[in-house]
Amino acid sequence: MENIVLEKQNQISGKVVVGGFGVLFMVVVGIVLALATGIMETLGYESRNINGNGLTNTQSGYSWGLNTFYFAKGQDFFAEYETVIHKGSLVIHLYEIGTAPSGDTPYHKVVSQSGRGTIKFPIQESGLYHISFSGSVLGEKQGDWSYDLSYQIRWGIR
Repeated sequence: MENIVLEKQNQISGKVVVGGFGVLFMVVVGIVLALATGIMETLGYESRNINGNGLTNTQSGYSWGLNTFYFAKGQDFFAEYETVIHKGSLVIHLYEIGTAPSGDTPYHKVVSQSGRGTIKFPIQESGLYHISFSGSVLGEKQGDWSYDLSYQIRWGIR
């Protein structure tokens, strides 16, 4: 009798685990489809305080969402940001995987003043892209080799 009960419990446990993985898989597929079709446009959000001297930096804050995503030609990447910049600047890079982020790319923005703004980069070539945010010593105050800033940024596709 005890063996029958254990067998039934194992069967039920196995079905629950398989069902749970099925639900998780469907949620992930649903999110990817919602992002790919434009139903859901936000890919991520980040709120950070960063300061540094050009060689090292200190960061606090949080981030959620996708930093790497497949974009199709013709889609528009956007980033809505709010910054408080005491020194230096915020650098926003969107770059295709396999290339290095640089100021020479069309998907590069330097924000050197406090305020709000929106940037939009039309995607010219389909591929896997990565978004990054960093502080830079380049800013309004020349000769000061440090940065101190905070920002909130939301990014996605339209």
